Amino acid sequence: MASQTPDGTPSPPGRNPYEMRLELLHIAKDILETNAHMAREGKLKDRPSFYTTEQVISTAKELNSFVSNR
Repeated sequence: MASQTPDGTPSPPGRNPYEMRLELLHIAKDILETNAHMAREGKLKDRPSFYTTEQVISTAKELNSFVSNR
C-alpha cells in the first residue's frame, strides 16, 4: 500500500512520511541556523544567536501545518 500524507492523500512516489518529516526538520534547522548566524552578525537584532532542539521541532511543526493546510 502507498504512503499517505496526514490528510490521507497519497504521498509523492519515493517519499514516505518519515522522509518528509525528516526534510521538514532539516528545513527548520536551516532556517534557525541562518537566523542565528545573522543575529551573530548583527543583522537580526530581535533573534538569539543560538537555537534549541525545541525551537527546531516547533518550527518544523509550523512548516508542517503550513504544508498540510489546504
